[in-house]
Amino acid sequence: MMPKLITLILLLGALSNATAQQHAKRPVKSADTGPVSVTRSATLQILVASDAVSIFSYLSDQGKLSAWLADQAILEPQFGGKYHLRWKAQDSVDGVVTEFTPASTLALTWKHPADDVETQVRFKLSPQGGHTLVDLEQQGFTSATDLDKAVKSWVFYLENLKSVIENQTDLRQAAARSSAHSPTHARAK
Repeated sequence: MMPKLITLILLLGALSNATAQQHAKRPVKSADTGPVSVTRSATLQILVASDAVSIFSYLSDQGKLSAWLADQAILEPQFGGKYHLRWKAQDSVDGVVTEFTPASTLALTWKHPADDVETQVRFKLSPQGGHTLVDLEQQGFTSATDLDKAVKSWVFYLENLKSVIENQTDLRQAAARSSAHSPTHARAK
């Protein structure tokens, strides 16, 4: 009886080990969240050598938005105001201002026509001595890939905002020679 039990234990152990090795070779799937909704967000920060009032004007004034972000900008600078941003050879973005506190906070709904979901973009300005910390948070992504593309694009545009304010240099002109940028996802043409 004892040898049969030992043989059975060894067979079960071997079978269990083979199954574990087989599972180890399989690619790992992302966790199924079932009925739970998962959204992703990112917060980017950049320190700009200017006061919050001046920087806020670059976020909320149509002419100044065109200096660092879109080729054409229309924005109603108030809570509930509408906006329209357009880039050359790319789709435009339309939305609504969801928060407007001069020299402090500007938030917008954000949905590019190619996106599946609407996200929210929020700029928060915090004075830091003679500089201002610009926080940009975009939330509501359901895809890590879309979030990564948006972050890459916003990094470029925040650097451009800083460059335009501090050096009066628009980085889009140099970037236009090498690739296309849009804050929705740096889409390829």
